[in-house]
Amino acid sequence: MRRLFAAAVATALSVTAFQGAEAQNYRLNPTFGTVNLNSGFQPNPYTTSLQAGGSIAASNVGSNCRGYVADAPDYRLYYQSGGFPLHIFAQSGSDTTLVINDPSGRWFCDDDGYGSLNPLVTFNNPASGQYDIWVGTYSSGGGFPQATLSISEVSSHGGGGGGGGGTVAGSPNYNLQPTYGTVNLNSGFSPDPYNVSVQAGGNLAASTVGGNCRGYVAEAPDYRLYYQAGNGWPLNIFAQSGSDTTLVVNDPSGRWYCDDDSYGSLNPLVTLNSPQSGQYDIWVGTYSSGGGFPQATLSISELNQGGGSAGGGGGGANMPNWNLQPAFGSVNLNTGYTPDPYVVSIQAGGDIPASNVGSNCRGYVAEAPDYRLYYQAGNAYPLYLYAISNSDTTLVVNGPNGQWYCDDDGGNGLNPSLTFNGPQSGQYDIWVGTYSSGGGFPQANLYISEVQATQ
Repeated sequence: MRRLFAAAVATALSVTAFQGAEAQNYRLNPTFGTVNLNSGFQPNPYTTSLQAGGSIAASNVGSNCRGYVADAPDYRLYYQSGGFPLHIFAQSGSDTTLVINDPSGRWFCDDDGYGSLNPLVTFNNPASGQYDIWVGTYSSGGGFPQATLSISEVSSHGGGGGGGGGTVAGSPNYNLQPTYGTVNLNSGFSPDPYNVSVQAGGNLAASTVGGNCRGYVAEAPDYRLYYQAGNGWPLNIFAQSGSDTTLVVNDPSGRWYCDDDSYGSLNPLVTLNSPQSGQYDIWVGTYSSGGGFPQATLSISELNQGGGSAGGGGGGANMPNWNLQPAFGSVNLNTGYTPDPYVVSIQAGGDIPASNVGSNCRGYVAEAPDYRLYYQAGNAYPLYLYAISNSDTTLVVNGPNGQWYCDDDGGNGLNPSLTFNGPQSGQYDIWVGTYSSGGGFPQANLYISEVQATQ
């Protein structure tokens, strides 16, 4: 059997609305029901069970149509469009086909566009209105097999970034329910990063979705993200584990993204610099086929990623880790806050060399941040972060863009100070270190100000 229409996007046939005794009749009531869906509907995909097949040749509506269907539609969709493509596809243990009559009366057909003998019709610029849908069997003697009809704005047959199909046999399948849950996040979400525990691994080779994909994953996604993009921020998806893990992501356009070690210390990271709104299906894999099912933390962030201009990752072994809870608390400050400066008492120091995040960084810091600032910028004010102590202290900051910033003696005496002249809104993780490895844990005051660089 051959795929009828290239790229799995059906072409309108030159047949409009006819209704004779031997053709599909969209005036009849659908056998398995009706649904009203507005653009942005959830859950996505919308699925329903039906029985495929019938006695009428689909070729009656066009010579390119294959299979045998019923007289009445199997299902009817009333759809309100809104900027997304519309994907209609079916899955069955039998060889199925698809026939659709759109709101303008045009016919669309497909045989194997969804892979593994399953059909798909994609409308890249769908009209609002009534879609009548028939799921057929390829052969006239195919009976009436059970099938699942799916309607989606965000998942199609794949393609793109990772280079390959989506749900052929033996591949990760984004149409299955995620094993460890789902989350809806709008741009600017807090807390950031959003973390969830999963078990990595599976028995499917990630390379089935693209030759550059590594590791072994489960068939069903480990986690599903519904994301509303905005603010121009990137979307970072990464995982951490005591084992060697990999990452596979299917984005709202159906493209695959994969990574092995970009987050450092055998942990993966996928960064989408211009993320779309929609559904992201995420698999955390093990690098080796015998890697078992190790515990892992999956993180979703707009603010932090593995790297930065100061030269290195975050959250790897023997590194400051912004994914940990800050030792001395957090604060939300909007520009113009009072009192200014905001002051908090902490204990400086730790056993991790600050130089691990960049060769120009000095001192020794803890693994967890000492303090976390959620900051809303505005009014063109600078942001000053500085520390004062009777000991020789240093400062390490990870900014909202994932960059590292460090200082030793930029303040008065042996005290550090950092100035952000065009500060971003978002999360600032702050470490106050001691200059020497044997500096202990001296008391220090951390200052956050928009009006003075130091005291």
